[in-house]
Amino acid sequence: MSWPACALAVSVGLGLFHAATAPALNWAFDVSTPVIQTGDRPKFETVFEYTSPVGTAHAPAIQMQPDGFAVFWFDGLRESHNEVIIKTADFTRNDAGGWDAAPAKKLFNKEQLAAVTHPPQKILTLGNTIQQGTTDNTFLATIVSVGGWAAASIAQVQMQGDDPAEVRKLSLSPFLNRSHLVRAPTVPYADGSVAIPAYLELGNALGDFVRVDDAGFVRDKRRMTHGRFAIQPMVVPFDADNAVALMRNFDDDTDRLIATWTKDGGRHWSAPELLDLPNPNAPVAAVSLGPQTLVMAYNETPSILHLAVSQDQGRTWDTVHTLEQGGGDVRYPAMALLPDGDVLLTYSTGSKKSIKAVVFNAAWVVQP
Repeated sequence: MSWPACALAVSVGLGLFHAATAPALNWAFDVSTPVIQTGDRPKFETVFEYTSPVGTAHAPAIQMQPDGFAVFWFDGLRESHNEVIIKTADFTRNDAGGWDAAPAKKLFNKEQLAAVTHPPQKILTLGNTIQQGTTDNTFLATIVSVGGWAAASIAQVQMQGDDPAEVRKLSLSPFLNRSHLVRAPTVPYADGSVAIPAYLELGNALGDFVRVDDAGFVRDKRRMTHGRFAIQPMVVPFDADNAVALMRNFDDDTDRLIATWTKDGGRHWSAPELLDLPNPNAPVAAVSLGPQTLVMAYNETPSILHLAVSQDQGRTWDTVHTLEQGGGDVRYPAMALLPDGDVLLTYSTGSKKSIKAVVFNAAWVVQP
């Protein structure tokens, strides 16, 4: 038996052993109470603007850090080019209470990942990358080793210092473990594990809610859509049991945002519904500002990005601000709630050429 075949057999065997001996999953979401001060003075600050020196900067995501945060994205000549790398910029507090960005730098490239991937495989290009959880220096990267995005896989990247130390694909698909991608943040559970809001672009595009444990083993997978072409689920919990998933509409016959809800911690999801909001085949980003309240960045058109608020767990929405309009496509927002209650939002601008990040507070969201 060849070395790759042996490595694969060992990996499968360890996975089966782990699944048989691991404790039962806890299905209670870990929801911390946000520190929201709506009585403060409205605050809105642009903290980062970056343009790729070679062509494309796109799909920014957020990494929470002990003393701040980082924004990271894929950067290269064009999307899916074989020289795409993942870049990052770290942010720390300044004396005025705002945020300072360090110069952009490489987080990792495909050669670094391929060198420590188990079982070994060639990686052709990199795509959407997110942080796994909020504490460990672990990422989930979309990798392509054959074909294009429809044959992509999700790889867990464990960093040691500034370098990848170990990479392995998550086992999500029976079809050669391909065709799954990731975009939105992972969802924390009370037992310390997370769920990955993954999605499948092959055939009947759909969302999968994937439970993984601390060791990176896939423990459970639940289908999130039933008969709708809905991908890139943005999952926001409200309490231990309830959450909404806001999903990009991948169906050419409709142009509205899709939502589905769970009442049992993600074990089951309701039939998807079309919301009264446009969706030009674009992902959204959202965070919870309380047990009923959501704030969301969404596209009206590819070149118009709005901020909207829901007071009923995502069923109805009021658009409160226009963030971008008339400067080329504005796409792929990512959002996080900072420890002080401020909201961090980042997105690509200039038709995938640039990255922008802004920080605002709840008072700015609700101001007239």
